[in-house]
Amino acid sequence: MLLSLVLHMYSMRCVLPAAVLLGTAPTYVLAWGAWRLLSAFLPSRVYQEVDDRLYCVYQSMVLFFFENYTGVQVRGTALLSESWTRKLIHLLL
Repeated sequence: MLLSLVLHMYSMRCVLPAAVLLGTAPTYVLAWGAWRLLSAFLPSRVYQEVDDRLYCVYQSMVLFFFENYTGVQVRGTALLSESWTRKLIHLLL
């Protein structure tokens, strides 16, 4: 009985990530939509900064969940520091 429960839980291991992502995505979509409406009369750079922050928070949550779920640590290196990236973006705009 216990072995069959363990095997059943193992076969359903893909359900947990799907449930977490489907449970959190609507919250972020609602937050993004609310910010989109509230920032309609603000300069576009203000909207873009908050939009980038929302995206960063969501991706951090997804990365945190999958790093802990799979036991794999994702490492990334940036070619430019954040201050240089902002200066480059402002130059391009």
